[in-house]
Amino acid sequence: MPRRSLSESGYYHVVVRSAGKVALFEDDADRRCYLRLLKEAREKTGARIIAWVLMTNHVHLVVDFGESSSAISAFMSKVNWSYSKYFNARTGREGTLFQGGFWSKPIADDAQLIATVYYVHMNPETAGIAPMREYHWSSYQEYAGTHWVVDTNVLLGYFGSFEAFDAYEGSPRDVVWDATRLDNDTRLQDEDALALAMRLAGVKTSSELRGINRPKRDEIIHLMSNHGVSGKTIARTWGLGTSTVSRILRRD
Repeated sequence: MPRRSLSESGYYHVVVRSAGKVALFEDDADRRCYLRLLKEAREKTGARIIAWVLMTNHVHLVVDFGESSSAISAFMSKVNWSYSKYFNARTGREGTLFQGGFWSKPIADDAQLIATVYYVHMNPETAGIAPMREYHWSSYQEYAGTHWVVDTNVLLGYFGSFEAFDAYEGSPRDVVWDATRLDNDTRLQDEDALALAMRLAGVKTSSELRGINRPKRDEIIHLMSNHGVSGKTIARTWGLGTSTVSRILRRD
């Protein structure tokens, strides 16, 4: 279900997922169609797109909706409905393409905005698909000079230049997903749990995370559980069985 928390800054991190983990994009024509729909929704609603990344079965967006929080639903409904219609007609697929509409998280301040954009751009690298700077289907390429749908002025204005923006590597205090503030009945998305695990471990990629020693791994698993991450999500994060995670969590 969509999250309806309001952002005083106007900025939101928005995530959409496919139903049943099917691929949202079969080729680059599909990806270009999705970007075209983002541009149309941007122009219709007046929203500013700050960052995006197209992954296999999900999409991350950072969008400035200004003072009109209700524009989130109009924006995402237009994009999701139009893309579902296009994709189903092209592939002969039937039924719902997206899972639960969309998920959104308000962004509180400049530090969190910068950290969120970095997190979005790092998704392909974190997933082991491609280095951030080499992945074609994210707004990192727009900040580097290829223009599609993003307003790059906000972030480049903070940093002063693309070179300074490109040199940013995150900060321990720039928390994109603050699990301690989530409602108890909110289940962390898998990539949120992965980001939390990497932050706790002090690493930048999932391969580095899985390379840490067992005592450190078990310590982080306990910390993730204390942050409210479910055992099943922890198991998927580390590539372990749920019974193994249960045994680790039972240890003092």
